[in-house]
Amino acid sequence: MRSFNKIAKALSDENRLKMLKLLTEKDICVCEMTELFPISHSQVSRSLHILYEAGFLKRWHMGKCVVYMADRVDSNAYCQKMLNLIADSFNEDESIQKLREKLQQVIERKVREKSR
Repeated sequence: MRSFNKIAKALSDENRLKMLKLLTEKDICVCEMTELFPISHSQVSRSLHILYEAGFLKRWHMGKCVVYMADRVDSNAYCQKMLNLIADSFNEDESIQKLREKLQQVIERKVREKSR
């Protein structure tokens, strides 16, 4: 029951849900994610940590960057089901499409490489 409560809390925030949607499509570092959302770096880090603690994400270090991606293999059964649902949802949502476009621009500017 406790793990399900963590999952519900993690998904209760719209920004975290959008982050998770993007992370089902691509690995993204904290500095790149900070460029996408109008919230502070610490709020981005905290949101990603909440998603990680709930079991949705795996992470690794690349120099000074912390890179996250959706964990569709090793996460618990609840997380796997939710990740599959999220991956199949919101594809036509305008805000997600704008975030995808913005992410592509951030990647082209090589924000991750500059942060190392």
